[in-house]
Amino acid sequence: MKKSVKILAAVTAFILIGGILWFANGFLGNPISKALANNTAKKYIAKNYSNMNLHISEVSYSFKDGNYHAYVKSPTSKDTYFNISISPLGKLQYDSYENDVTKRNNTYIRLNEEYGEKVKEVFEDKNFPYESDICFGELKEITSKELESEYTNFGPIYGIDLSKLELDKSYDINEMGKKYGHIVFYAKDEDISIKKASEILLHIKKILDEKNVSFYAMDFSLQKPRSEDENINPNDKSIDIQEFLYSDIYEKGLENRIKENSQKLEKYYEEQDKIKDKQEQLIKEQEE
Repeated sequence: MKKSVKILAAVTAFILIGGILWFANGFLGNPISKALANNTAKKYIAKNYSNMNLHISEVSYSFKDGNYHAYVKSPTSKDTYFNISISPLGKLQYDSYENDVTKRNNTYIRLNEEYGEKVKEVFEDKNFPYESDICFGELKEITSKELESEYTNFGPIYGIDLSKLELDKSYDINEMGKKYGHIVFYAKDEDISIKKASEILLHIKKILDEKNVSFYAMDFSLQKPRSEDENINPNDKSIDIQEFLYSDIYEKGLENRIKENSQKLEKYYEEQDKIKDKQEQLIKEQEE
């Protein structure tokens, strides 16, 4: 083999190996940068959280932002865990302690997951009589904007004010559900009528009451059943209600309350569509 061919083959191999290493580094990171990140995180914790006995549970690379993330937690506080982001050169990017711990987002996540699991157990029970593609429960979080109001288009403002939560405190989830619980359930039935919707809604409330799962309001939809590979037909009739209060789910006058809420929701969607059309028209005119 000629010398020039050997040199070309060596250069080609070098480029290929370099490309593979560059590709791997972009997706998996490298041990040197990981060690730098770990060292930076340890020094940062020692300087800023020396009295908290925090441990680094893991250091991992994220190809999404190109940084290393040190996951820090306390062995004595279930709500104290956060993320320290560090560049491949070992420079601190940010610390999520304030958002995750101080602002009580971790506490909210714990309570929300506990409530969601209680609702899930009911809906996934083999004896639960209704099928649904969309069904879950959550503890609604109130936004800063909502704190300034008392009502929305569909009823009273409700939700957890995270600033009022206490770190690591054990709460009565059923009581939390009564004040902040929001349930979503999309039911399927061939009979798409207000009467059928009221029957199902009353029955679901009864089952949840028997299982000691409380809620404040529910989003409910009654739709035609369809197979998994069947496309949604926008012309199919459905009955949809939003933020329907637990206190409004009782037999007398229920059909009228469902109808009123459904009409209000339909009108709301129509208004939102008009706003969207106007925005799209403005964008189109600016582009022209």
